[in-house]
Amino acid sequence: MVIFTRELINWLEAHQLPCLVKESIGIECPGCGFQTAVFMLLRGEIVNSVKTYPGLIPLIVFLALAAGRIAGIKKISPGILKITGFVCLIIILISYLLKLITH
Repeated sequence: MVIFTRELINWLEAHQLPCLVKESIGIECPGCGFQTAVFMLLRGEIVNSVKTYPGLIPLIVFLALAAGRIAGIKKISPGILKITGFVCLIIILISYLLKLITH
């Protein structure tokens, strides 16, 4: 298991992948800010993480539910996965549209 130390988080943050959409077109994509928000979350900056990328926490919940369903937890129904996935998608798209409008 990987232990996320401050040095590792700082190194990963300094070596983030560039957004190809932003580099080629000049506008941010719906995923812009995701990496930064993950690093903020790993450092314990939950509020700043949510401000940077509002869809991160719902995405983590969705991925955890999906992993649980794949692992064989029968109480996680496909309907719950669809609803959480849809909510996650809506949050990401609304925050992206708001970012485009305000910037």
